Amino acid sequence: MTDIYKHPEEYDLEHLGEEEDIAFYVSLVRTLRPLRILELGCGTGRITLPLAQEGARLGCDVIGLDNQPEMLESAEQHRTAMSPEIRERLRFIAGDMRTFSAEPKLDLIVIPCSSMSHVIELDDQIAVFKRCYENLNPGGRFMVEVNMPNMAAYADSFSTPPRTPIEIDLDRSDESDGTRLIRRKTTRYLSDQQLAHIRFLYEKYQHGRAIESHIDDFASHVFFPRELALLFIHSGFEIERTLGDYRGRPLAANSPLIIMTGKRPG
Repeated sequence: MTDIYKHPEEYDLEHLGEEEDIAFYVSLVRTLRPLRILELGCGTGRITLPLAQEGARLGCDVIGLDNQPEMLESAEQHRTAMSPEIRERLRFIAGDMRTFSAEPKLDLIVIPCSSMSHVIELDDQIAVFKRCYENLNPGGRFMVEVNMPNMAAYADSFSTPPRTPIEIDLDRSDESDGTRLIRRKTTRYLSDQQLAHIRFLYEKYQHGRAIESHIDDFASHVFFPRELALLFIHSGFEIERTLGDYRGRPLAANSPLIIMTGKRPG
């Protein structure tokens, strides 16, 4: 069990300044005009809160669901700082995306930030998709975003013996308090399981002095496009579109992401 999501302040620092995905999902809401939205794996509300801001303007309700108490506590703190108009349109709840039951039904469910990759077992993946299908109104949409498999990053795992080089994959500073977070990363890919074992080595500095360091390990399922499509089809969805990035370009061999949308027929 990973501890990576027990540190909401570091999560927010890791994503500091990332706006492209937020703009993508807010634009989606403007286009579809859903009345009820659910974000699964909402974390600290980094995307949920802007969705609720737009929801307050358009007249739709937003729910953020997560199973990590520390992240939900942070999300609720962010919520209380919002205007009353936004707060009344937004709620955060603790739950399991495999079993959560929505009433009334929803018009849009999203799983951003590759959160679906944390669902490792096939039975659990199918359970998530079927639950989302059941939680949607006819004509509702379910959007899943995952990273496109980067086989170049896994190349060292195919060496004999396998190698796990260390790379610095994040170096981010918060000028408001002088905090700097450096994250080193190792990845080992198990092709027979489509599983990436990832180790993050965190170092936190404040005004140039080291104040904290820790290691987090977690496993991530590596989804391929046709596999994701089969999960949608198996669960009863019609695949509406497949994108390769936040700019709305079609999926291609060099796309960084797989963003797939299924529609519940109705």
